[in-house]
Amino acid sequence: MNVLYILCSTRSVGGASKAFLTLVSGMVEKGVTPFVVTPDKGDMFNILRDKGIFVTAINLRSRIYPNFSSVKDRLFFFPRILCRIFIEWRASRQIFHICKKHKINLIHANVSILSCGFYASRKLHIPHIVHVREYMDERSGFHYFPNKRAYYKTLNTKNSYMICITRGIQEFLHLTDKNSKVVYDGIEPHINKQHSEFPQGSFFLFAGRMEPNKNPLQVVKAFHIFCQRHPENHMTLKLAGAEEDIVYMANLKDFIRQNKLSDKVQFLGIRKDIRRLMLDARALIVSSTFEGFGLCLPEAMLSKCLTIGKDTTGTKEQFDNGVKLFGEEIGLRYQTTEELADRMEELWPDIPERYEAMKERAYSAVKKMYSKESNVNNIYSFYQNICVNGTY
Repeated sequence: MNVLYILCSTRSVGGASKAFLTLVSGMVEKGVTPFVVTPDKGDMFNILRDKGIFVTAINLRSRIYPNFSSVKDRLFFFPRILCRIFIEWRASRQIFHICKKHKINLIHANVSILSCGFYASRKLHIPHIVHVREYMDERSGFHYFPNKRAYYKTLNTKNSYMICITRGIQEFLHLTDKNSKVVYDGIEPHINKQHSEFPQGSFFLFAGRMEPNKNPLQVVKAFHIFCQRHPENHMTLKLAGAEEDIVYMANLKDFIRQNKLSDKVQFLGIRKDIRRLMLDARALIVSSTFEGFGLCLPEAMLSKCLTIGKDTTGTKEQFDNGVKLFGEEIGLRYQTTEELADRMEELWPDIPERYEAMKERAYSAVKKMYSKESNVNNIYSFYQNICVNGTY
């Protein structure tokens, strides 16, 4: 079986990229021949090429509206839309020719905000799978181009199929098992035994992009409340992730400066040693309001790092799965900023003994529910049912 995968980013540290690398290595073991299209020749391009996988770079654009937050964004809004339409049209033609040349049986887009593969698949009359990893909603920061109606139409077209990374996303999109399947991302079990350069247990960790959807500002605000309650505390807050939203970053840094937290909050930027940091963190905090799955949450659990997560969407589903398995919590939940400060306070000055058992349950839950084998087997079965058995 020849499968063409389309990626929207070559950044190797993102959850979608990590999940894809786990998937594609498993598919090779299953006998699938992967062909991969990337938007540029960044990290993922080089990683895939070094693995001996066919990879080619094609200029791609996501089918979402451009940013509209700065004066520059407003001035170039309409030219950017026209540019994106043209680039996607050209990418669709290039993908069409790749599929014809290599006799592709199936196109699989690694995220749901790409459409070039969908239009190529229609001309080729082959199945197209969208890996839905995000909540396509204004509240999550996504504005699908040209509108939601067009987006839902592509989901319900003949020969279109969806893999949803959580049950919550499937329900949010009103999908059924008729042409969609829920498959949790697979997590590689490898853990780096080396510790980070920071003293063990001396910091809380946030790992994610610095943007409204990931909500690091709430973490900083909660940490400020915690510091006000315990001015003598020695804890720090480490923020690891890309700093792409200029306006949001300015607001975040203004809050830190105004509340005299500059010596307590540290920006680490993009890190490739997140699991090593997790080994030494007091806890990982996941603050996203609309998290699709949140790969860093089970990664932390595999590192036996305590997790604190906002009790919504994908984070809630993961915590709920743990409760179904063990009848007890596998992480600490919160809803409000004050509650997050309370969770931090519970872990100071030391982690209570009862949370050691929680970390062990979390580790076992991830090993059981989010294994590479389960992820690959489920998706491979989906491929077969679509292409061979014709049961979908």
